[in-house]
Amino acid sequence: MKVLSVMTHSAEETRIVGAALAPNLLPGDVVSLSGDLGAGKTVFVQGLCAALGVEDRVLSPTFTIVHEYEGRFPIIHLDIYRLDSFQEVLDLGFEEFLDPSSVVLVEWGEAIGPLLPRRFLEVELRQPGVSDPEDHRALTFRPHGAEWIAKVQSMRETAETLLAAASEVATTETRFFVTDEPQAPPGRGRISETGTDSG
Repeated sequence: MKVLSVMTHSAEETRIVGAALAPNLLPGDVVSLSGDLGAGKTVFVQGLCAALGVEDRVLSPTFTIVHEYEGRFPIIHLDIYRLDSFQEVLDLGFEEFLDPSSVVLVEWGEAIGPLLPRRFLEVELRQPGVSDPEDHRALTFRPHGAEWIAKVQSMRETAETLLAAASEVATTETRFFVTDEPQAPPGRGRISETGTDSG
């Protein structure tokens, strides 16, 4: 699998990358956000939602689990961090949230891999090593499905333009890198059917 990676140097740059993805999204699309706690998943969503015309303040849904926003089209923002079993996720109405009329954004989506559709975009956000500044973030985009490959490429072109415009230092070096990554077998995710953490 070919994956796309970029390093952002501030929360604002993470928002910019999120905003660059927005024009490529259509109702029915699902984006799974994974990575470190506090790595910027909600910041990324804030940029994405703002670019889709959401005027409400976008907050982490950690405690409320689900936020719904109205923009160019409906956006459902879920955080399943506090849920312990697939049944809890299903009881929440997850299958109903996969609505073809909405864009669905799932924080900690890697925990419920088997419940995600076959075609979706995985965005992983990580805090880099200790030698990097605290506000730097490493973002990795893994497209699942051919249409997502084209959408990620389009996002890259937009993000490169926006990041260059926002940068105080002129540079011709690209921020994005494409690498090959072995296709991981379908995992059970962090959440199990019984409520036991599966690692």
